[in-house]
Amino acid sequence: MSDARTISQERIREKAYELWEAAGGPDSSPEAFWHDAERLLHADEREYDKALADSFPASDPPANSGITSS
Repeated sequence: MSDARTISQERIREKAYELWEAAGGPDSSPEAFWHDAERLLHADEREYDKALADSFPASDPPANSGITSS
């Protein structure tokens, strides 16, 4: 994950709740779901960052960039 972005507490809370529901709402430790949610969201961010990095530089300049003389 890039340093400029952080995963909000709300996103972690929502993901932890989603994981808790998928597990059948057990009475076990909520911290485990919180940590799993953080881990999964950070992994998603790393994949996004890699996909973004792999997409640059663009292969073609913008049509109206002034690079070409017409």
